[in-house]
Amino acid sequence: MSNFHVRCIARSSGTASPSSCLLEMPSSSSLVFLDSSSGRGLSAISFNPDDAVVGRISPAVSTSEKWPLANIDPAQELERACCDEHWTFDAGLPQIGVGWVGWFAFECGHAYESFPWNAPYPDGWPDYSFGRYRQAMVWMPDGRAMLLYAFCDQLPDTSADALSLFESVIARAETRKEDIKPQKQRLIVEKGAAYQDGVKQLRSLIADGELFQANLSHEMSGPFHGNPRELYVSLRSGQPTESSCYWEDQSGRSLISHSPESFLTVRGSEIISQPIKGTASREQDSDLDDKAAAQLNANEKEVSELNMIVDMARNDLGRIATVGQVAVESAGDVVSYPTVHHREATIRARWQPKTGLAKLIAATFPPASISGAPKVRALQAIAEIEQRSRGAYCGSLGYWVPSASPHGEFSVLIRTASIAKGVLRLAVGAGIVWDSDPQAEWEETLLKGRYLRDE
Repeated sequence: MSNFHVRCIARSSGTASPSSCLLEMPSSSSLVFLDSSSGRGLSAISFNPDDAVVGRISPAVSTSEKWPLANIDPAQELERACCDEHWTFDAGLPQIGVGWVGWFAFECGHAYESFPWNAPYPDGWPDYSFGRYRQAMVWMPDGRAMLLYAFCDQLPDTSADALSLFESVIARAETRKEDIKPQKQRLIVEKGAAYQDGVKQLRSLIADGELFQANLSHEMSGPFHGNPRELYVSLRSGQPTESSCYWEDQSGRSLISHSPESFLTVRGSEIISQPIKGTASREQDSDLDDKAAAQLNANEKEVSELNMIVDMARNDLGRIATVGQVAVESAGDVVSYPTVHHREATIRARWQPKTGLAKLIAATFPPASISGAPKVRALQAIAEIEQRSRGAYCGSLGYWVPSASPHGEFSVLIRTASIAKGVLRLAVGAGIVWDSDPQAEWEETLLKGRYLRDE
């Protein structure tokens, strides 16, 4: 057993912002920025991992299945890497930033469900990538940062290097002016006819009784020659959420996510899932904006759409939870962001943590809100219609701290762009039900991409 004990080895005296520190971090840091840009949670920059679990999946060859499962289970690979680790924290320290941090692509769902395989996601992306981070800057509600470091007797003590970096980054960030203007991107958008045809195909499957709902997406793309960190920061204030994140690796790949949706939050024996369905545009006039939110909350289609996803999420959690310990805390409330209103539900469950992360992911992945109902048939339908891999989009990014009472938090990677080899890709989607209007669904996807796309 490898014991990791986390201590706070430094605190900032000033209030250097997380975004300023992100821009001052060395380019070789392989960092992850877990960003509560809404200010309602904690933010952390994890840097310089000392171990990693990274890979691609492919169809298993020794099977006669039409759509074989994957040759490996990425969640099992992660669990295997940290199964002999036990993490503890000094009293009062936040359990975020250190541990295993990374993401699962949407295609990791092939490890758990049978659906068509499409060509690998372009630009050399892996299908999953997690690093073990023993050091992280964590911002407290008062705006001050602390440096967390995980000591382990079996590993070299690099806390002096972490401290030196922390001090230099904080010093530079405190003098930095945050004046980066929003950097909208020129992205090529496919013609809406193909997407609307996909909506019609899904409606036909729904009419035939094969589906109740499915999430259909499309991708925009364009050249990118800027600084990914600066792009993320430029959009941050306009998209404040509790699940935003920025990820990069040493191969020059970056993920920029301003996701409003929480997939799984684990606090010991408690699991929380908060799926989102239903979208309405914000209005500048406050009365009209209130009316738009009220209409969204009363919209029969949007309410029923979220109800179906709540039922799916409850069923998924029921596969891993203690019997009788799944409860719907909220079937849907309106939550508002700068450009859109959404409806969000909350489902809570109790489980036995010794069951393990791999079985938790197997029971719940891909997230219900970005697949459909029933999940397996929806996965099959959207793979056949979209004819492309989604990559990190609609997957999940987060952190996992292994212990007898584990901590973890994973977002749904929507409002997420990937950058690699000079190309930025942004996918957007919408939930399709029987009474979906193809043109309206197309316009909803464009609304979701408005925060990043230069129109």
